[in-house]
Amino acid sequence: MWTTIIVILLMIAFIGLGIGFFARSISNTRWLKQHGTRIIARVTDSIFSSQGSTKTIIAEWTDPRTQTKYRFRSFVPTTMPVKLGETVDVLIDPDQPERCTVMSVASISMKKR
Repeated sequence: MWTTIIVILLMIAFIGLGIGFFARSISNTRWLKQHGTRIIARVTDSIFSSQGSTKTIIAEWTDPRTQTKYRFRSFVPTTMPVKLGETVDVLIDPDQPERCTVMSVASISMKKR
């Protein structure tokens, strides 16, 4: 009986953590849309996942003021053609560029080639 209660409580805790992380991600994206700075980063790498349905693109941008290079990651479907060297829009927090969201990955496949 106690093990059943403990298992149920652990499941509720894991579900609560998942919902909390998801809500934080949405809140972060909303904040960046309102207060963030739009930059253009260049795609430098594309890594396929082991499941095969998504891949991770890595884009880089160098801050012109500090010459610091930043790397941004985003998941995209494998059906979306992404070429190295293409640009993507990224919203960053100007005070903390590591706080970011890649915005225009979906528009890559719509660009004229």
